[in-house]
Amino acid sequence: MPGGRGRIGVILPANNAGMEYDLWKMAPEGVTIHSTRMRPTKGCEPENVEEFEKELKQAYSLLEEVSDVVIYGRTYGTHRHANVIKKVIKDVVIPEESAYELLKKLNVKRLWVGTPYIKERTLEEVEWWKEKGFEIVGFDGLGKIRGIDISNTPIFTIYRLVKRHLDEVIKADAVYIACTALSTYEAVQYLHEDLGIPVISENVAAMWGALNKIRVKAKLPGFESI
Repeated sequence: MPGGRGRIGVILPANNAGMEYDLWKMAPEGVTIHSTRMRPTKGCEPENVEEFEKELKQAYSLLEEVSDVVIYGRTYGTHRHANVIKKVIKDVVIPEESAYELLKKLNVKRLWVGTPYIKERTLEEVEWWKEKGFEIVGFDGLGKIRGIDISNTPIFTIYRLVKRHLDEVIKADAVYIACTALSTYEAVQYLHEDLGIPVISENVAAMWGALNKIRVKAKLPGFESI
């Protein structure tokens, strides 16, 4: 049944100014977004896991009472320490894991990957998807490092990142756009309309995962409802 009610909590790094916009735009009637922040960090994995767990518990404590589900809207700690996140937060949505689940449901095998990152970080993302069993037909990044610079990326820049590689993209079953700090709500709609294939961003996948957990159905941008 479409529609429904629920509260989605979001934990973000302090320099992410993109994810909340996307979640607000996607939230169906009756679903509200409630966010808190953690200090930004360098790298993708915590050097001190105990300190990471302590900070995460503190952030979660600010959301637990007002949230039916929590999106952990960061890459930090998700690849090698997802077990820590899942231990601290009940009913957590980890965006990349949600993207994997969505792409599998869409029967995607060949994937084109776009990121806002520098080459080294983009290659890490590509390898992660290869390890998950996808054939990567191509990829590119925008060469950005700082979270706020990523969040300031214009819609047309995201659109052009994908369209300038059309010769590769047409070989893909879907396009994936990484990074929760990158606001993609409008870009994935335009690209899906132009390309005729699913265009899944990390933020779209996070919302899809959260709505599934609270059993709310809604039309989301970038793909046909499943």
